[in-house]
Amino acid sequence: MAVQGLTLPVQSRVGTQTWLRRGLGLLLCIGIAALAEIGGSFAPLIGAPLFAIAIGVLIANALPALAQQKSLRISDTSKLCLKGGIILLGASLDLGDIVHTGLGSLPLLAVTMASGLICALWFGKSLGIDWRMRCLIGIGTTICGASAIAALAPVIRAKAGEIAYSVTVVFFFNMVAVFTFPALGHLLGLSDNGFGIWAGTAVNDTSAVVAAGFAFSQAAGTTATIVKLTRTTLIIPLVLGFGLALPFLVKNEDAGSQSLVKRVYAAVPTFIIFFVLAAAANTAGLIGTHAMQVQMLGRLVMVVALAAVGLQGHWRAFVGAGSRPLVLGLATWFVVAISSLAVQTWTQSL
Repeated sequence: MAVQGLTLPVQSRVGTQTWLRRGLGLLLCIGIAALAEIGGSFAPLIGAPLFAIAIGVLIANALPALAQQKSLRISDTSKLCLKGGIILLGASLDLGDIVHTGLGSLPLLAVTMASGLICALWFGKSLGIDWRMRCLIGIGTTICGASAIAALAPVIRAKAGEIAYSVTVVFFFNMVAVFTFPALGHLLGLSDNGFGIWAGTAVNDTSAVVAAGFAFSQAAGTTATIVKLTRTTLIIPLVLGFGLALPFLVKNEDAGSQSLVKRVYAAVPTFIIFFVLAAAANTAGLIGTHAMQVQMLGRLVMVVALAAVGLQGHWRAFVGAGSRPLVLGLATWFVVAISSLAVQTWTQSL
């Protein structure tokens, strides 16, 4: 009894310390976001999203011991805040606009995804890259970065090293896109809608799409987010396709213990459902006159998420990725970006 009585307070203190450290991690991200908002007010063409990622990256590389503290739960902060910000954004949108934009982007997404996957599989083979790595880089570039890689990895039974390399390559080009796409969009004279569609189809990860889109303009950011969420849902048919094709790809290997249905279910992004429900609530008039305030809150939460993303940007990790996967990632990303612009130019939607 005495031992139990002593154990509970110790466990309580450990739990309190854990939450305090998580709180410190969140406060660090909020502090970076506040600095980013100040920077964005002085340089609106750059914007708070880009400042948040840039400051986070600088801290991550200048103070690696701080940024790599797992107890701060920086990764959890980025995921939760990004999802929460997207849901809040949905509460400021009309469901009809979301459906119109999402369905309207499907033909373009089909072209960009097909082009990117063909490039990854064909060009990667000529570079001598293993088929699993080619699949991971292809789906990470054409769908939604690390999330798509994580969803596909158990289906094709990718090795830990292959997953790490693929995520590193995709994250590298996420950072490049965040800082180059807005400038390129202005240079090309793209409209808010045109840039939003371009960023939504050609930038890899959701966080990078949000950062690049809102750095261009509020309207572009909204369009980019909707297109990106539509693109994210396409994880499901692609995972199914790879799962069904797996017996033909690896005839001499074990089929794996987890069923394809469970893998697909695990790949479904739940926050997209809440995004749609929030938009439905706004469409039904439940948000009312507070839609603008909710949108501003959602944007601020996203800036906090992007600060956390920046804190995970350790540049030395890119050295271990090797040159061939980086070349393949660049080629695939280039094909996706160019095919998106080409289709929009052809349809005169830029």
